[in-house]
Amino acid sequence: MKRKKLIVVKSFFSILFAAFFIILTKVKLTPILGTKMKFSASVIFGPILSSILGIVPGTFSIVFAHLVGLLIGFYKIKSLSSYFIFLPIITAGIYFARVFKRDRKMVIPCILAILLFVLHPIGRKVWFYSLFWTIPIFIATYKKKHDILFKHKFLVLYAYSLGAAFVDHAVGSVMYLYFLNIPAKFWIQAIPLTIVERLLIAFGIMVSYLSITACLKSIAELAIPTALIIKEKRKIKVGIHERGR
Repeated sequence: MKRKKLIVVKSFFSILFAAFFIILTKVKLTPILGTKMKFSASVIFGPILSSILGIVPGTFSIVFAHLVGLLIGFYKIKSLSSYFIFLPIITAGIYFARVFKRDRKMVIPCILAILLFVLHPIGRKVWFYSLFWTIPIFIATYKKKHDILFKHKFLVLYAYSLGAAFVDHAVGSVMYLYFLNIPAKFWIQAIPLTIVERLLIAFGIMVSYLSITACLKSIAELAIPTALIIKEKRKIKVGIHERGR
């Protein structure tokens, strides 16, 4: 019974968070240089879902949001890349969930992104841009050491968030490079913007995680006393009924 209740609760929050995710995709932030697109506020919310709900429900929540968005006309299929538009956020979410558990396998997406970037004719000219993606590799590889170094839980959480922000950036950059062939000059121009942008996105991920976990904790604390009150009322009713006999 407990397992069924857990599935129901996770399904409810998966759908709820999917709806919130859709709304955030319409809140635009900084532009993506070399394109007509902009980053949306979903980049600070999507990566936390796999950590909070679990990898499967968290991924489902984003995929579900994409499908619903397509059905209601929120999103349009403009090119092949439109089918994979949320892949960077999903990958970042898996990284964010697994880095808590010291899973070093999460360096694989970053290594693949670096290789794919430098193998592309344009990426080869600006190979140094891919050095940004060594940051999540370092965070995942030396997690235990920087946990001890930072000590404060907020600094540790910010490091995880920064790793997730750059995983999202790595996957997204490779996608845009291969699908849109963004010229080398835009990658060079993007370097200072990328630094500021990812630092702010990491902060947003951290705040989103702390806010949602605090809300869920409050709901859980409220739900337990409510359940106990209902249980006690049932006992009283049963007792009165038995005495009435």
